[in-house]
Amino acid sequence: MEARRINQYRAPQLVPFSARLDEDGQTVVLAADSNEYKLAFKGVEGGRVLDSVLSMANPGAEIWFDIHSGSALPWQLSLARQLDELSLIRDAPAGRSALEMRRLEQESLIGRCIELLRSDSGDSGGQCVATARVMLHLLDEPPPAPGAFFIDDVAAPEWGDNFALQTFYLQKLYLEDNLPQLIPLWRRVLTGFIEASGGAVLGSGTGRVARPDVLGFYCPVQEESYLLCLVDLVLQAPCAGARRRLHGWTSPAAADSGVNFMRRARQCLQSGIEALGESRFARQVEEEGAEAGSLVQGLFIEQYHVSRRFAEIIAPLMTRRMRLPMKQHVHRYFQEELAREVYGRSVCEALGVPSAWLDQALPLPLFQAYVDAFTVLGRYDPIGYLAALMAFECGLGMKGLEEMGPDGVEEARAAYRTPPRRDDACQEGGCAALPQLFFREISLLGAAAQRRALGSLAYMMELEHRAMDQVADFYHVQETLDMCSLDGFYSGG
Repeated sequence: MEARRINQYRAPQLVPFSARLDEDGQTVVLAADSNEYKLAFKGVEGGRVLDSVLSMANPGAEIWFDIHSGSALPWQLSLARQLDELSLIRDAPAGRSALEMRRLEQESLIGRCIELLRSDSGDSGGQCVATARVMLHLLDEPPPAPGAFFIDDVAAPEWGDNFALQTFYLQKLYLEDNLPQLIPLWRRVLTGFIEASGGAVLGSGTGRVARPDVLGFYCPVQEESYLLCLVDLVLQAPCAGARRRLHGWTSPAAADSGVNFMRRARQCLQSGIEALGESRFARQVEEEGAEAGSLVQGLFIEQYHVSRRFAEIIAPLMTRRMRLPMKQHVHRYFQEELAREVYGRSVCEALGVPSAWLDQALPLPLFQAYVDAFTVLGRYDPIGYLAALMAFECGLGMKGLEEMGPDGVEEARAAYRTPPRRDDACQEGGCAALPQLFFREISLLGAAAQRRALGSLAYMMELEHRAMDQVADFYHVQETLDMCSLDGFYSGG
């Protein structure tokens, strides 16, 4: 880890203090925070040291410029380091204007989201308003008890079959733990949309966005990303296509071993792949062949967005007090995944995607939701999480980054082919090897735990399939590659 350096302060200055020369005329006595400190430097007059200390109360003083530029005298650098070690140097506080500016940026994002919802809801505006009301209700629901979460219970019974609302709820759980300031912004968008559509909101209404009280800890880009997710889910929820495509399988009636549950889950995985069918992405790539440049680039960009966060997916399991063999599997898996981001980025760059572009582009909404949902399952349904690892490892139509060596990416851009049928690949057993390692350590699973896990598996399979469709819908219309953003996503890419 990089050692702290004195010139890392943006606008350094001393904390409130008083200073004077001691009786010897060489030692500076500095009083601050009810403490006294004595400073002296061999061969340097005490008056010069005192002048430097007094000037350091001003962040614009010449001594600070000399320290930042590297032209300060050795004893001045030593003085600054001593004062820093004593915690007597502070950075100039951020002005209230910076916080107010951030609040205004959030207000602008909210306004854009409300406008997008009004313009894109069209004839289904009334249904979207009803959706927004349901979402507000879900925002107020307390989190489920860990180990008792069942995805099919979300918004049941009236909306219990709605993929968009289930995804909304999972992302709400994720944000409550990892980006809590987004929840009030979501609420503002939903209430603002209802009111702009002529509806009434029970409670306090939209109100004014509170000025942020923390800057620099959370990534501000994520606000736009999750507001895009919200807008997309509000628009999709009323559509007929929002009904679940893949329902859970027949619920187990009795407790069973982890190995036997794994066998059942593998059968469900294979039947689920058959039920979901081929994604629009796979069909379009097969049809277009060498003309599918932006489409192929887009897939790897979105896979990169997942791979750069995949270590987060494993993190919830790392805190579980599991048996030692399972704990070792989790740590080994975590170590393997750390290299995934670097390799994924190199593949994207070799495919012609600029590095700066990767840092600016937002993930497509369902690829953002994919990592969020996985992370939430790791906390609330760890058995379902382990079962869903099969869906991730099998890929469900994604071409894994590891399948494309760095020497062949240029050729692959023009000659991309979808991988073999995933049910055939899963028969080989390699993709499910990791979940098998976990489940063989579990001696018993109750019927309810199996039911919840199969429900989570079905949802994650469908989420990944829909995410692949979203790649096709966004990137297919692009003649030249364009990045995903709040406004760009709804202008056709």
